[in-house]
Amino acid sequence: MIESQEQFSRQILAFGIEGQKAIMNTKVGIVGLGGMGSCVVQMLSYLGTQEFVLVDDDRVEESNLNRLVGAVREDIVNKTLKVEVAQRVIRSINPKANITMLGNLRSEEVLERLAIFPDVIFGCVDNDSTRMILTDLAAAYRKILIDCATEIEPDGDKVKNFGGRVVIARPGDFCLWCANQIDARVAKEELETDREKSFRQHHGYGLGALIVAPAVISLNMTIAGLAVTEFLMLITGIREPERKLTYKGMTRGKVVPSNDFKKPGCFVCESLVGKADKVDLKRYLRSSLPADLPK
Repeated sequence: MIESQEQFSRQILAFGIEGQKAIMNTKVGIVGLGGMGSCVVQMLSYLGTQEFVLVDDDRVEESNLNRLVGAVREDIVNKTLKVEVAQRVIRSINPKANITMLGNLRSEEVLERLAIFPDVIFGCVDNDSTRMILTDLAAAYRKILIDCATEIEPDGDKVKNFGGRVVIARPGDFCLWCANQIDARVAKEELETDREKSFRQHHGYGLGALIVAPAVISLNMTIAGLAVTEFLMLITGIREPERKLTYKGMTRGKVVPSNDFKKPGCFVCESLVGKADKVDLKRYLRSSLPADLPK
């Protein structure tokens, strides 16, 4: 039931009452509540999403204030969690929303909650290990994963290139491995224990992950807008969502759909779909690297 039809009257003109109900009845998980995730949270709240699982254990820092929607300077002093900022944004728009706030993805509580609760998971993260875990989880428990990313490539004090992409991964149809959006070597490095990382870094291996990347809110908003729009296409049935959209900022701001399809023999799409607990996601919780990570 839509309590305030007037609030969503302009959307109902686009999606119809049934489309609006579908938006409101879809349970959403958002992993990563930084610049990208905070934009997604705000948009979904305005659209009428009612139920959220928010996953992030980071706290607000001063460098976040250029792009973290809802963050204020007091959050730095108070060491506010990013999920708490997201909750504040949601509550300001919809005080009745059902919100669960969780911390590190690599915990039993978070994996179990994501496996049970949301229909759609937005991956708004900047590391390949999290993408790999979410890809396994989404396939195993038949969740739709919408993965978002931006990139700005500096060249001295100028911008050489910038853009971003959105991947809509549906179980058995397409995944982040099919889209070539996971680097297995990088993911393995990110999953290492502190001891393993210390050893590798002492020997000068793989230090690129320590580089701070540029970030601008307008680019985050552009990619988040594409992601949420494809979510709307999926939920309301207006059209089929694209598997992958790429925003090419230096090419006159073009958004290019991909013609990608599921890769023949994709292990995730062909072997993990619907396997639930048999996939053993808890192997990512162990102190050492899982033995079966992709080569």
